[in-house]
Amino acid sequence: MKVRTALLAALFLSGCQNLSHQDDRALAAIEPSKSPQVNKKAHKRHPAPSLFGDDQLDAAEESDDLWVRISNDMQLDVPDNDRVRRQRAAILRSDSHMATIASRAEPYLYLMVEEIERRGLPMELVTIPMIESMFDPTARSRSNAVGLWQFVPQTGRNFGLRHDRWYDGRKDVLASTRAALDYLEYLNRFFDGDWLNTMAAYNAGEGRVRNAIVRNQKRGRPTDYWSLDLPRETLQYVPKILAMADVISNMDQYGVSMPALANEPKLRAVEIEGQLDIATAANLAGVRASQLKELNPALVRGVTSPSGPHRLLVPVEYADALELALADLPRNNRVTGRDYRVNRGDTLSLIASRHGVSVNELKMANNLSGHALRTGQSLRIPGSGVSSGQAFTDAEPAVAKRSRPATNVAKYTVKSGDTLWSISRKHGISQQSLLKWNGLSAKATIKPGSRLIVSGKSATASSSSVSYQVRRGDSLSSIAAKFQVAVVDVVRWNQLDRRNHLQPGQTLTLFVGDPG
Repeated sequence: MKVRTALLAALFLSGCQNLSHQDDRALAAIEPSKSPQVNKKAHKRHPAPSLFGDDQLDAAEESDDLWVRISNDMQLDVPDNDRVRRQRAAILRSDSHMATIASRAEPYLYLMVEEIERRGLPMELVTIPMIESMFDPTARSRSNAVGLWQFVPQTGRNFGLRHDRWYDGRKDVLASTRAALDYLEYLNRFFDGDWLNTMAAYNAGEGRVRNAIVRNQKRGRPTDYWSLDLPRETLQYVPKILAMADVISNMDQYGVSMPALANEPKLRAVEIEGQLDIATAANLAGVRASQLKELNPALVRGVTSPSGPHRLLVPVEYADALELALADLPRNNRVTGRDYRVNRGDTLSLIASRHGVSVNELKMANNLSGHALRTGQSLRIPGSGVSSGQAFTDAEPAVAKRSRPATNVAKYTVKSGDTLWSISRKHGISQQSLLKWNGLSAKATIKPGSRLIVSGKSATASSSSVSYQVRRGDSLSSIAAKFQVAVVDVVRWNQLDRRNHLQPGQTLTLFVGDPG
């Protein structure tokens, strides 16, 4: 790298903070030596779309298992040294460690793999959220680093992640992944293609790594990552990444049993073209508001920001229903609720009772984890979402009266390959509810043959079919509300897709329960 290039790069990111550390000193403009890592295998790259595109990469791989795809795309050598061995032993010491990561990563991992492949980067980078946050998009460190990729506010802003009262881009899975990979690509150029120094700089800051290189150059010592004098955390950080990549690539060898993850997308980004709150989106899509909130933690107030981004991550099986329903939804029904300023003596239960909402709905709409309030604080009072007057919550979905059998408890026997995520999606509940109903912790593992309490599956055995002729002014959401069914069911029963628009005179088939 030329001296002038290094100086320009230093000036460009002079305001950056490391993801978990304070600003580094001005960077020394001295050429670092190259320390390339040898590719372990030849890799077949496919042209792929952006994370935000509608088209998906043709995922015809050697296996239908996403873990195999990830393993096949690893590029870096893992040295057999004491630092890597210690970190690998730490990973393997806990039986639940990898299972917890797999469960949390399941909805997001495919999207990340697609983007890393699209950019032609080493697949080892997908382990960074495993090390940084254990794939928890709401994780926060002592140094105020937030999200899957653990961005501090300034570094986040430098790479396009906005943070305001509506939206925190560091918790946005799509935006933070794009920003993290942008940052890693910048660091890799800065360190002349050396991926180990790149990953060290992601942890400690490029200034610290560059200064360690300069010191070794002056002393006539090697300047590869393993020879650098770096902070203790950084000395462990790169070995953790390499050890995690090694474990994933050699699960059988290390006796690691991971639930198989299908090599297909679990989520789709739905463009909503304006503001939309979670309760409304949940009713339109036929999912619970808590599920949608869990997948879109960047929405601080439970509603998309006026200034965007105007998109939601939605389970793929519900995405078409949401797009169809949004096409018919009047603009003034997109955002419900109102703002309330907390007065002295107010409590969550008092405010909730006064405005006819539940405490849980109030907490979710305002991203509150506890019950503490302060005088003058602004709260969003959630509205009803759609004209049915009932939002999907963990307690009772709007379709329950018509589509569920009378029994309140149903149990499911865990099968081989099941995960908490896949079971919650199969039964239309949030993973959090599944854990709560079964007394499980977030780190719990499930074994084939175990019996779990789940919500009952939708049933139409006690329902009757009716034909409904669409009238002028009807929308999917208004028809669904009229018959107390879910929009997603109307779409499924009538084989509608995102290109269909309701027309006056069109006949729809609906399954409704006995009115009595």
